[in-house]
Amino acid sequence: MITGAKGRRRIPEIAIVAIIYSISLLAAFLLVRQALQDATGLPDFNRGMTASLLLLLPLALLGIFVTSLLRFFRQLAQGVWGSRLRLKLVVLFLAAIMLAAAPAVLFMSLLTLRAIELPATRTMRDALSAGFELALHYYQTRELTLRNIAETRLPESYARIGANPAALLADLQRFDPAIEALELRIRHRVLDFSGVQAAQTPETPLPGGEAAFLPRLASNDASWARYFIRNIGLTADGQPVSAIVALRYPGELDGGAEQLTAARTGLTTYDGRDQPFALYLVFFVSIVIVPLLTLAMLFALAASDMLLRPISALEGAFRRVKSGQGHSKLLTNQVDESGRLIDEFNSMLDQLDRHRDDELRNEKIGVWRDIARRLAHELRNPLTPIKLSAERVLRRYRNDPATVGDILEKSMIAIVQETSNMENLLSDFQAFARLPEAQKNWLRLADLVGETVLLYSASLPNMQFITSGIPDSIVLKADRGYLKQALSNLITNAADACDSQGRVEIRADLVKTAESRYCRIQLRDNGRGIPPELQDKVFSPYYTTKQQGTGLGLAVVEHVINSHGGSIRLESAIGQGTVFYIDLPIDEAPLPPPPEIGLGSASLPNQPPAGTVTGLPA
Repeated sequence: MITGAKGRRRIPEIAIVAIIYSISLLAAFLLVRQALQDATGLPDFNRGMTASLLLLLPLALLGIFVTSLLRFFRQLAQGVWGSRLRLKLVVLFLAAIMLAAAPAVLFMSLLTLRAIELPATRTMRDALSAGFELALHYYQTRELTLRNIAETRLPESYARIGANPAALLADLQRFDPAIEALELRIRHRVLDFSGVQAAQTPETPLPGGEAAFLPRLASNDASWARYFIRNIGLTADGQPVSAIVALRYPGELDGGAEQLTAARTGLTTYDGRDQPFALYLVFFVSIVIVPLLTLAMLFALAASDMLLRPISALEGAFRRVKSGQGHSKLLTNQVDESGRLIDEFNSMLDQLDRHRDDELRNEKIGVWRDIARRLAHELRNPLTPIKLSAERVLRRYRNDPATVGDILEKSMIAIVQETSNMENLLSDFQAFARLPEAQKNWLRLADLVGETVLLYSASLPNMQFITSGIPDSIVLKADRGYLKQALSNLITNAADACDSQGRVEIRADLVKTAESRYCRIQLRDNGRGIPPELQDKVFSPYYTTKQQGTGLGLAVVEHVINSHGGSIRLESAIGQGTVFYIDLPIDEAPLPPPPEIGLGSASLPNQPPAGTVTGLPA
């Protein structure tokens, strides 16, 4: 059955998944945005705290999805009502999500991988490496030129020109115009300077060796390589002179070199990651797909609950109507098709109630009419001979009073007999109309059948009664008089069907099923049988095929069996006989161990003593 609790329980589940889904998308967006703004790229899952924490979100959603899936399949295996419709809806929802998301995710993943892997192709690698090597070679060549000029040309020019920086710089620029600054020093003191001011070396301690490259100087549009050389000559007073020569690099060259270095470093970083980018792609895809699958399943289950709730209510109402528990209407506040369906069902119940009341009223009227007709017919049969006998006596008395004694005794005997038949007939009708409730006591079935058969064995000497198929261990809680009357009516009918010269076999067995435990009594005769078209009418009151019958015998039998919570049915074939099957519920009650129970024994106690051993088979 589908209850409102299940539908209410799915609302928080859907809300939780939607919240986690929103958080996952927002966190993934922030992570990608930060990674695109940061030159270092996406963080490793092993070292990136944000990415590592984000892994918990799809894992949590996956746990919710798997839990819901397992719970659903457990209900399906248990055969829970409505689980098959839920399965269809879940498959349809999941298939719709996969068909909608799979192509987009697949194409976007391929494009993303291609876009990420494109800089890492062999051609791009070769181009970047060649450019980097070319730039490196240029810098090395320029530095070698600067070194040669400082170590070779500068001492020669100083020997010719002396301590004149401007003239020395002009002489050096004849070899390379990129020489833009020359600084002369005595020890750590600047002696003189000539050239671009941005290339002048700050007053800092100089290297201790004879010659060395100094750190480059940079400005907005250029940079300078500097080379220090000690003792290029002497001053007029004999002090040694040192020099710093600056060579200019174009600013565009430095910018291109930096870009090449950054690109080459990025490729190296990409190649050196512990995880391939496909792992990140799987991560982002799982953030999108797993919540969608979970939401699809929860929405499918919620939709199935909405569909099944009115159907479940209708199914329960149909079951109650079928079992005769009443026609209780269904209440609904829905205005959709299910609400209209329930309204139609309630309208159908109203019509059924009206038709049932009409049928019951018409049935009662028909029954009373039938009773009146049958009673009038049955009473008219004995009234006719009574009237004829009385008229015969009256006529003899008027015509020949002296001889009235010759017919008086016979006529009076006929009147008394017919009156007795009328009295018996009325007694049968009264007994059937006022059958009291059965008073059940414990009894042994074999003894009851023996007592009943004993009454007929003497009056029907040509009938053969077989009761050996009744185990002594079968004990029932029943009304002895009622059950005996039912068996008597069945035996009487069997004798009539055999013309009092046949065989009647009575046997009993214990039958166990998964729902109940009952005793099945079979009463079989070898009479002429019952025609198929009459078999459905034999238990109807006042239906009979006998000239002197009242039609109440089998109706009483059915009433007695029903009052014990049992059922009766028959199987018959023309020329082969009839079998009546009586199923009576049996209680697990112990049988007290008397020394011996005969045919005329009383019924068993109403409450058997505790601790006795039952004679029923296990």
